[in-house]
Amino acid sequence: MKTCPRCGLDRPEAAPLETPGRGAGQGTGVVPIDAIRQQQVPADGSQFAPPRDMVFLSPNDIKRRFPLFTNAQLTLMGIGLTLVILAAVIAWLLWQQQKRDQVSYTGGGVAPVSNQPVPLGSISPEPLATPTPISDQAIVDSVKAALTAYSPLGIENYKIDVKDGVITLSGTVDHQPESDGAENVVKLVNGVKSVVNNLKLKPGASTGPIRVNAAEARILDEALRRQVQAAESSGAEPKKQAAADPSKDAAQREADRLRREKLAARQREEELALRKAAEDRLKREGEEFDRRQEEIRRLEAERRARAEQARADISLLRSGTVAWSGLVDGVDEIILTGGSASVRHLSGNTPREVRVSFSAPLPRAPATVKLIASNGRGKIDILQQPAASNGYTTIIRIDDSAKGGDKKYEFTLRWSLQ
Repeated sequence: MKTCPRCGLDRPEAAPLETPGRGAGQGTGVVPIDAIRQQQVPADGSQFAPPRDMVFLSPNDIKRRFPLFTNAQLTLMGIGLTLVILAAVIAWLLWQQQKRDQVSYTGGGVAPVSNQPVPLGSISPEPLATPTPISDQAIVDSVKAALTAYSPLGIENYKIDVKDGVITLSGTVDHQPESDGAENVVKLVNGVKSVVNNLKLKPGASTGPIRVNAAEARILDEALRRQVQAAESSGAEPKKQAAADPSKDAAQREADRLRREKLAARQREEELALRKAAEDRLKREGEEFDRRQEEIRRLEAERRARAEQARADISLLRSGTVAWSGLVDGVDEIILTGGSASVRHLSGNTPREVRVSFSAPLPRAPATVKLIASNGRGKIDILQQPAASNGYTTIIRIDDSAKGGDKKYEFTLRWSLQ
Protein backbone atom coordinates (compact mmCIF):
# COMPACT_ATOMS: atom_id res chain seq x y z
CA MET A 1 0.00 0.00 0.00
CA LYS A 2 1.17 3.52 -0.82
CA THR A 3 -0.11 6.89 0.48
CA CYS A 4 -1.22 9.61 -1.95
CA PRO A 5 0.85 12.77 -1.32
CA ARG A 6 -2.10 15.01 -2.26
CA CYS A 7 -5.08 13.61 -0.41
CA GLY A 8 -3.35 11.30 2.11
CA LEU A 9 -5.34 8.17 1.09
CA ASP A 10 -3.80 4.76 0.79
CA ARG A 11 -3.78 3.11 -2.58
CA PRO A 12 -2.81 -0.43 -3.60
CA GLU A 13 0.30 -1.29 -5.47
CA ALA A 14 0.04 -0.85 -9.21
CA ALA A 15 -0.16 -4.08 -11.15
CA PRO A 16 2.49 -4.79 -13.77
CA LEU A 17 1.67 -3.89 -17.31
CA GLU A 18 -0.08 -6.59 -19.23
CA THR A 19 0.88 -6.72 -22.88
CA PRO A 20 -0.31 -9.26 -25.45
CA GLY A 21 2.25 -11.67 -26.82
CA ARG A 22 3.58 -11.10 -30.31
CA GLY A 23 3.61 -13.61 -33.05
CA ALA A 24 1.43 -16.51 -33.84
CA GLY A 25 0.56 -18.89 -31.08
CA GLN A 26 1.51 -16.53 -28.26
CA GLY A 27 -0.98 -15.76 -25.45
CA THR A 28 -1.35 -12.76 -23.21
CA GLY A 29 0.90 -12.25 -20.21
CA VAL A 30 2.44 -9.71 -17.84
CA VAL A 31 5.72 -8.29 -18.97
CA PRO A 32 7.65 -5.83 -16.80
CA ILE A 33 8.43 -2.46 -18.23
CA ASP A 34 12.18 -2.82 -17.77
CA ALA A 35 12.15 -6.05 -19.69
CA ILE A 36 10.20 -4.49 -22.49
CA ARG A 37 12.63 -1.55 -22.63
CA GLN A 38 15.60 -3.90 -22.77
CA GLN A 39 13.99 -5.88 -25.56
CA GLN A 40 13.10 -2.75 -27.54
CA VAL A 41 16.48 -1.01 -27.35
CA PRO A 42 18.10 -1.31 -30.80
CA ALA A 43 21.58 -2.74 -31.07
CA ASP A 44 22.98 0.35 -32.70
CA GLY A 45 22.09 2.45 -29.63
CA SER A 46 19.50 4.59 -31.39
CA GLN A 47 16.58 6.24 -29.55
CA PHE A 48 14.00 3.97 -27.99
CA ALA A 49 10.61 4.04 -29.75
CA PRO A 50 7.90 2.27 -27.76
CA PRO A 51 5.10 0.55 -29.62
CA ARG A 52 1.79 2.31 -29.94
CA ASP A 53 -0.21 -0.16 -27.83
CA MET A 54 2.09 0.18 -24.83
CA VAL A 55 0.93 1.95 -21.61
CA PHE A 56 3.33 3.42 -19.04
CA LEU A 57 2.55 3.85 -15.37
CA SER A 58 3.69 7.07 -13.67
CA PRO A 59 6.48 6.67 -11.13
CA ASN A 60 5.80 7.05 -7.44
CA ASP A 61 5.51 10.71 -6.28
CA ILE A 62 8.59 11.52 -4.25
CA LYS A 63 8.37 15.34 -4.23
CA ARG A 64 5.29 17.57 -4.00
CA ARG A 65 4.08 18.59 -7.41
CA PHE A 66 2.23 21.77 -6.28
CA PRO A 67 3.31 24.29 -3.57
CA LEU A 68 1.54 24.28 -0.23
CA PHE A 69 0.78 28.07 -0.48
CA THR A 70 0.62 30.31 -3.52
CA ASN A 71 2.33 33.71 -3.80
CA ALA A 72 -0.98 35.54 -3.28
CA GLN A 73 -1.68 33.57 -0.11
CA LEU A 74 1.81 34.30 1.23
CA THR A 75 1.32 38.02 0.50
CA LEU A 76 -2.01 38.11 2.35
CA MET A 77 -0.51 36.32 5.32
CA GLY A 78 2.35 38.86 5.42
CA ILE A 79 -0.09 41.78 5.35
CA GLY A 80 -2.20 40.25 8.12
CA LEU A 81 0.86 39.67 10.29
CA THR A 82 1.94 43.31 9.75
CA LEU A 83 -1.48 44.59 10.80
CA VAL A 84 -1.43 42.44 13.94
CA ILE A 85 1.98 43.79 14.93
CA LEU A 86 0.83 47.39 14.29
CA ALA A 87 -2.30 46.89 16.42
CA ALA A 88 -0.17 45.47 19.22
CA VAL A 89 2.19 48.49 19.11
CA ILE A 90 -0.74 50.94 19.22
CA ALA A 91 -2.32 49.09 22.15
CA TRP A 92 1.00 49.18 24.02
CA LEU A 93 1.39 52.94 23.42
CA LEU A 94 -2.17 53.62 24.64
CA TRP A 95 -1.50 51.55 27.74
CA GLN A 96 1.68 53.53 28.46
CA GLN A 97 -0.21 56.83 27.99
CA GLN A 98 -2.93 55.70 30.39
CA LYS A 99 -0.31 54.82 33.00
CA ARG A 100 1.32 58.26 32.65
CA ASP A 101 -2.06 59.96 33.00
CA GLN A 102 -2.82 58.01 36.17
CA VAL A 103 0.56 58.92 37.65
CA SER A 104 0.13 62.64 36.84
CA TYR A 105 -3.44 62.58 38.20
CA THR A 106 -2.41 61.06 41.52
CA GLY A 107 0.74 63.19 41.76
CA GLY A 108 -1.19 66.48 41.49
CA GLY A 109 -2.76 66.07 44.87
CA VAL A 110 -6.31 65.58 43.56
CA ALA A 111 -8.10 62.59 45.00
CA PRO A 112 -9.90 60.28 42.57
CA VAL A 113 -13.64 60.69 42.37
CA SER A 114 -15.66 57.96 44.02
CA ASN A 115 -19.06 56.90 42.77
CA GLN A 116 -20.32 56.02 46.25
CA PRO A 117 -22.63 58.61 47.91
CA VAL A 118 -21.28 60.73 50.71
CA PRO A 119 -23.45 61.22 53.82
CA LEU A 120 -24.77 64.75 54.17
CA GLY A 121 -23.79 64.91 57.81
CA SER A 122 -20.12 64.38 56.98
CA ILE A 123 -19.94 67.54 54.80
CA SER A 124 -18.87 70.59 56.74
CA PRO A 125 -19.35 73.98 55.07
CA GLU A 126 -16.18 75.98 54.65
CA PRO A 127 -16.28 79.67 55.56
CA LEU A 128 -16.20 82.06 52.62
CA ALA A 129 -13.14 84.20 52.18
CA THR A 130 -13.67 87.80 53.16
CA PRO A 131 -11.79 90.36 51.07
CA THR A 132 -9.51 92.71 52.93
CA PRO A 133 -10.74 96.34 52.80
CA ILE A 134 -8.74 98.52 50.44
CA SER A 135 -7.68 101.97 51.53
CA ASP A 136 -8.91 105.06 49.71
CA GLN A 137 -5.36 106.02 48.71
CA ALA A 138 -4.83 102.63 47.06
CA ILE A 139 -8.12 103.07 45.20
CA VAL A 140 -7.03 106.55 44.03
CA ASP A 141 -3.73 105.18 42.73
CA SER A 142 -5.51 102.36 40.90
CA VAL A 143 -8.06 104.79 39.40
CA LYS A 144 -5.28 107.12 38.20
CA ALA A 145 -3.42 104.22 36.62
CA ALA A 146 -6.62 103.05 34.88
CA LEU A 147 -7.50 106.53 33.58
CA THR A 148 -3.90 107.05 32.41
CA ALA A 149 -4.08 103.85 30.42
CA TYR A 150 -7.51 104.84 29.06
CA SER A 151 -6.77 108.46 28.11
CA PRO A 152 -3.10 109.45 28.42
CA LEU A 153 -3.82 112.94 27.01
CA GLY A 154 -6.94 113.62 29.05
CA ILE A 155 -5.73 112.48 32.50
CA GLU A 156 -4.56 116.01 33.27
CA ASN A 157 -8.15 117.27 32.97
CA TYR A 158 -9.53 114.74 35.48
CA LYS A 159 -9.97 115.33 39.21
CA ILE A 160 -10.47 112.25 41.39
CA ASP A 161 -12.01 112.22 44.88
CA VAL A 162 -12.69 109.04 46.88
CA LYS A 163 -14.50 108.42 50.12
CA ASP A 164 -15.31 104.95 51.44
CA GLY A 165 -14.94 103.45 47.97
CA VAL A 166 -17.16 106.05 46.25
CA ILE A 167 -15.30 107.72 43.37
CA THR A 168 -16.20 111.25 42.26
CA LEU A 169 -14.90 112.26 38.84
CA SER A 170 -14.79 115.92 37.91
CA GLY A 171 -13.11 117.94 35.21
CA THR A 172 -13.63 118.43 31.47
CA VAL A 173 -13.74 116.05 28.52
CA ASP A 174 -13.73 116.52 24.74
CA HIS A 175 -16.93 114.60 24.06
CA GLN A 176 -19.60 112.51 25.80
CA PRO A 177 -18.17 109.06 24.86
CA GLU A 178 -14.96 109.99 26.65
CA SER A 179 -16.95 110.75 29.81
CA ASP A 180 -18.86 107.46 29.57
CA GLY A 181 -15.67 105.51 28.88
CA ALA A 182 -13.87 107.02 31.87
CA GLU A 183 -16.79 106.08 34.12
CA ASN A 184 -16.87 102.51 32.79
CA VAL A 185 -13.11 102.13 33.29
CA VAL A 186 -13.26 103.38 36.89
CA LYS A 187 -16.08 100.94 37.70
CA LEU A 188 -13.74 98.02 36.96
CA VAL A 189 -11.17 99.08 39.57
CA ASN A 190 -11.06 96.77 42.57
CA GLY A 191 -12.52 98.35 45.70
CA VAL A 192 -14.71 100.90 43.89
CA LYS A 193 -18.29 100.74 45.16
CA SER A 194 -19.85 103.42 42.96
CA VAL A 195 -18.88 106.24 40.63
CA VAL A 196 -20.24 109.80 40.59
CA ASN A 197 -19.59 111.22 37.14
CA ASN A 198 -19.33 115.04 37.24
CA LEU A 199 -17.25 115.32 34.07
CA LYS A 200 -18.38 118.20 31.87
CA LEU A 201 -17.96 118.83 28.18
CA LYS A 202 -15.54 121.51 27.07
CA PRO A 203 -17.13 124.62 25.56
CA GLY A 204 -17.87 124.02 21.89
CA ALA A 205 -17.53 120.25 22.19
CA SER A 206 -19.87 118.09 20.13
CA THR A 207 -22.63 116.28 21.99
CA GLY A 208 -23.53 113.91 19.14
CA PRO A 209 -22.12 110.48 18.56
CA ILE A 210 -18.38 110.42 17.84
CA ARG A 211 -17.04 108.05 15.26
CA VAL A 212 -13.57 106.71 15.93
CA ASN A 213 -11.30 105.18 13.36
CA ALA A 214 -9.74 101.75 13.55
CA ALA A 215 -6.53 102.97 15.23
CA GLU A 216 -8.41 104.80 18.01
CA ALA A 217 -10.67 101.78 18.51
CA ARG A 218 -7.62 99.54 18.94
CA ILE A 219 -6.12 101.98 21.49
CA LEU A 220 -9.36 102.01 23.51
CA ASP A 221 -9.66 98.22 23.40
CA GLU A 222 -6.06 97.83 24.51
CA ALA A 223 -6.59 100.26 27.41
CA LEU A 224 -9.69 98.41 28.60
CA ARG A 225 -7.87 95.08 28.32
CA ARG A 226 -4.95 96.35 30.40
CA GLN A 227 -7.39 97.71 32.97
CA VAL A 228 -9.21 94.39 33.24
CA GLN A 229 -5.91 92.55 33.68
CA ALA A 230 -4.81 95.03 36.33
CA ALA A 231 -8.14 94.62 38.13
CA GLU A 232 -7.81 90.83 38.07
CA SER A 233 -4.21 90.92 39.30
CA SER A 234 -5.02 93.41 42.06
CA GLY A 235 -7.99 91.30 43.14
CA ALA A 236 -5.84 88.19 43.50
CA GLU A 237 -3.90 89.50 46.52
CA PRO A 238 -7.00 90.33 48.64
CA LYS A 239 -8.33 86.86 47.92
CA LYS A 240 -5.11 85.30 49.28
CA GLN A 241 -5.26 87.46 52.37
CA ALA A 242 -8.91 86.57 52.88
CA ALA A 243 -8.08 82.87 52.62
CA ALA A 244 -5.46 83.31 55.34
CA ASP A 245 -7.95 85.08 57.63
CA PRO A 246 -11.32 83.24 57.51
CA SER A 247 -12.70 84.87 60.69
CA LYS A 248 -14.29 87.91 59.04
CA ASP A 249 -17.85 88.95 59.55
CA ALA A 250 -20.45 87.11 57.43
CA ALA A 251 -22.54 90.27 57.11
CA GLN A 252 -19.67 92.05 55.41
CA ARG A 253 -19.30 89.14 52.98
CA GLU A 254 -22.99 89.24 52.21
CA ALA A 255 -22.87 93.00 51.67
CA ASP A 256 -19.95 92.62 49.27
CA ARG A 257 -21.79 89.89 47.41
CA LEU A 258 -24.89 92.05 47.04
CA ARG A 259 -22.76 94.97 45.87
CA ARG A 260 -21.12 92.83 43.23
CA GLU A 261 -24.49 91.56 42.07
CA LYS A 262 -25.85 95.10 41.81
CA LEU A 263 -22.76 96.17 39.88
CA ALA A 264 -23.13 93.22 37.53
CA ALA A 265 -26.83 93.98 37.05
CA ARG A 266 -26.05 97.62 36.31
CA GLN A 267 -23.39 96.62 33.82
CA ARG A 268 -25.84 94.26 32.12
CA GLU A 269 -28.40 97.06 31.91
CA GLU A 270 -25.82 99.40 30.41
CA GLU A 271 -24.79 96.75 27.88
CA LEU A 272 -28.42 96.20 26.95
CA ALA A 273 -28.93 99.94 26.56
CA LEU A 274 -25.83 100.22 24.38
CA ARG A 275 -26.93 97.24 22.30
CA LYS A 276 -30.40 98.72 21.88
CA ALA A 277 -28.91 102.07 20.87
CA ALA A 278 -26.67 100.35 18.33
CA GLU A 279 -29.63 98.41 16.94
CA ASP A 280 -31.69 101.61 16.68
CA ARG A 281 -28.82 103.36 14.92
CA LEU A 282 -28.43 100.48 12.47
CA LYS A 283 -32.17 100.50 11.86
CA ARG A 284 -32.15 104.27 11.19
CA GLU A 285 -29.18 103.92 8.87
CA GLY A 286 -30.92 101.09 7.03
CA GLU A 287 -34.07 103.16 6.62
CA GLU A 288 -32.01 106.12 5.41
CA PHE A 289 -30.20 103.90 2.92
CA ASP A 290 -33.51 102.50 1.63
CA ARG A 291 -34.89 106.03 1.31
CA ARG A 292 -31.85 107.15 -0.66
CA GLN A 293 -32.06 104.14 -2.94
CA GLU A 294 -35.73 104.81 -3.54
CA GLU A 295 -34.93 108.44 -4.36
CA ILE A 296 -32.21 107.36 -6.78
CA ARG A 297 -34.58 104.93 -8.48
CA ARG A 298 -37.23 107.64 -8.76
CA LEU A 299 -34.79 110.13 -10.30
CA GLU A 300 -33.54 107.50 -12.72
CA ALA A 301 -37.09 106.68 -13.77
CA GLU A 302 -37.83 110.37 -14.33
CA ARG A 303 -34.65 110.77 -16.38
CA ARG A 304 -35.56 107.81 -18.54
CA ALA A 305 -39.08 109.15 -19.01
CA ARG A 306 -37.71 112.53 -20.11
CA ALA A 307 -35.28 110.85 -22.52
CA GLU A 308 -38.09 108.76 -23.99
CA GLN A 309 -40.24 111.86 -24.34
CA ALA A 310 -37.39 113.72 -26.05
CA ARG A 311 -36.88 110.86 -28.49
CA ALA A 312 -40.60 110.78 -29.16
CA ASP A 313 -40.65 114.52 -29.78
CA ILE A 314 -37.72 114.24 -32.17
CA SER A 315 -39.38 111.38 -34.03
CA LEU A 316 -42.38 113.62 -34.63
CA LEU A 317 -40.24 116.19 -36.47
CA ARG A 318 -40.49 115.97 -40.21
CA SER A 319 -37.52 118.21 -41.04
CA GLY A 320 -34.53 119.96 -39.54
CA THR A 321 -31.32 121.81 -40.34
CA VAL A 322 -27.59 121.28 -39.80
CA ALA A 323 -25.09 124.18 -39.85
CA TRP A 324 -21.35 123.59 -40.25
CA SER A 325 -18.35 125.97 -40.41
CA GLY A 326 -14.56 125.65 -40.36
CA LEU A 327 -11.21 126.62 -41.98
CA VAL A 328 -10.40 124.22 -44.85
CA ASP A 329 -7.25 123.93 -47.00
CA GLY A 330 -7.50 120.82 -49.17
CA VAL A 331 -10.19 118.15 -49.53
CA ASP A 332 -12.32 117.09 -46.53
CA GLU A 333 -15.50 115.08 -46.10
CA ILE A 334 -18.04 115.93 -43.42
CA ILE A 335 -19.85 112.79 -42.09
CA LEU A 336 -23.21 113.39 -40.37
CA THR A 337 -24.99 110.63 -38.42
CA GLY A 338 -27.81 111.28 -36.00
CA GLY A 339 -26.73 114.19 -33.82
CA SER A 340 -22.95 113.82 -34.37
CA ALA A 341 -20.54 115.11 -37.03
CA SER A 342 -16.99 114.05 -37.90
CA VAL A 343 -14.39 115.08 -40.49
CA ARG A 344 -12.57 112.70 -42.82
CA HIS A 345 -9.40 114.51 -43.97
CA LEU A 346 -8.27 113.52 -47.48
CA SER A 347 -5.58 116.05 -48.48
CA GLY A 348 -4.04 119.38 -47.56
CA ASN A 349 -3.98 120.81 -44.05
CA THR A 350 -6.22 119.58 -41.27
CA PRO A 351 -9.37 121.69 -40.90
CA ARG A 352 -9.45 124.05 -37.94
CA GLU A 353 -12.07 125.92 -35.89
CA VAL A 354 -14.77 123.40 -36.80
CA ARG A 355 -18.24 124.13 -35.45
CA VAL A 356 -21.51 122.29 -36.05
CA SER A 357 -25.06 122.72 -34.74
CA PHE A 358 -28.21 120.60 -35.19
CA SER A 359 -31.73 121.87 -34.91
CA ALA A 360 -32.64 118.22 -34.45
CA PRO A 361 -30.66 115.00 -34.94
CA LEU A 362 -30.89 113.33 -38.32
CA PRO A 363 -33.54 110.61 -38.11
CA ARG A 364 -32.77 106.95 -38.57
CA ALA A 365 -35.19 106.81 -41.45
CA PRO A 366 -35.06 107.53 -45.16
CA ALA A 367 -34.70 111.30 -45.62
CA THR A 368 -33.73 113.81 -48.28
CA VAL A 369 -30.84 116.22 -47.60
CA LYS A 370 -30.49 119.50 -49.52
CA LEU A 371 -27.84 122.21 -49.44
CA ILE A 372 -29.74 125.45 -48.82
CA ALA A 373 -26.81 127.80 -48.08
CA SER A 374 -23.06 127.70 -48.61
CA ASN A 375 -20.10 130.06 -48.38
CA GLY A 376 -16.55 129.32 -49.58
CA ARG A 377 -14.21 129.72 -52.51
CA GLY A 378 -14.20 125.99 -53.39
CA LYS A 379 -16.84 123.38 -54.07
CA ILE A 380 -19.34 121.97 -51.55
CA ASP A 381 -21.17 118.85 -52.76
CA ILE A 382 -23.44 116.22 -51.20
CA LEU A 383 -21.82 112.84 -51.87
CA GLN A 384 -24.21 110.55 -50.00
CA GLN A 385 -27.86 110.72 -49.01
CA PRO A 386 -28.98 108.94 -45.80
CA ALA A 387 -30.40 105.45 -46.41
CA ALA A 388 -30.74 102.13 -44.66
CA SER A 389 -27.87 100.67 -46.70
CA ASN A 390 -25.34 103.19 -45.33
CA GLY A 391 -26.74 103.42 -41.80
CA TYR A 392 -28.56 106.71 -42.50
CA THR A 393 -25.26 108.59 -42.92
CA THR A 394 -24.86 111.83 -44.89
CA ILE A 395 -21.50 112.80 -46.45
CA ILE A 396 -20.63 116.35 -47.62
CA ARG A 397 -17.38 116.99 -49.53
CA ILE A 398 -15.51 120.33 -49.44
CA ASP A 399 -12.87 120.74 -52.19
CA ASP A 400 -10.37 123.58 -51.69
CA SER A 401 -7.42 121.88 -53.42
CA ALA A 402 -7.19 124.40 -56.25
CA LYS A 403 -6.59 127.35 -53.91
CA GLY A 404 -3.65 128.13 -51.68
CA GLY A 405 -4.00 128.59 -47.92
CA ASP A 406 -6.94 127.82 -45.67
CA LYS A 407 -10.28 129.52 -46.13
CA LYS A 408 -13.43 129.59 -44.06
CA TYR A 409 -16.29 127.46 -45.37
CA GLU A 410 -19.88 127.49 -44.17
CA PHE A 411 -22.92 125.53 -45.28
CA THR A 412 -26.44 124.76 -44.07
CA LEU A 413 -28.32 121.56 -44.83
CA ARG A 414 -32.01 120.86 -44.55
CA TRP A 415 -33.27 117.34 -44.15
CA SER A 416 -36.84 116.19 -44.54
CA LEU A 417 -38.42 112.77 -44.14
CA GLN A 418 -39.54 111.06 -47.31
